[in-house]
Amino acid sequence: MFFEISSFYREEKIRLKPRVELYDTRDYMGTQMPGLAIVLDEVDQNENVTEQYAVLTVSFGEFLTLKNCAYIDTNNCPFAPQLLAEGIAQDTGYSKISGFCEYPLWVFKENFLKEIGGDKYERYSEQFDAYMRTNVQEDDTKMDEMQGWSR
Repeated sequence: MFFEISSFYREEKIRLKPRVELYDTRDYMGTQMPGLAIVLDEVDQNENVTEQYAVLTVSFGEFLTLKNCAYIDTNNCPFAPQLLAEGIAQDTGYSKISGFCEYPLWVFKENFLKEIGGDKYERYSEQFDAYMRTNVQEDDTKMDEMQGWSR
């Protein structure tokens, strides 16, 4: 999968190839979890990677409990709306402000992440699903105990 974007600094279009990377993050209890990052590599006409162009996503060190989501680094990637127009993600309407910048939260389409992520996306997805199943079950048990206590 490739994207062509217009750049403010170059006259010709730039060809980018996205890939998934993972980084370490922690939940509110300190449990280590993988975070989702989208890296954009510049490619030449022969589809050879020439260099890393940008990291589309930005991390604030928190575990996001909405699957396939990441904050978008619009500060360093002003072309991000061009990628959103490609249909790879949907803007959630939420954002985080840091300094003078606002970073929108996007939820990426799973088929896009599977295509560009391979084993890394599978690892992220499996760990996310297992984490959410465990925590939801624990929360349900606690709620059942609390309801039994209040009777």
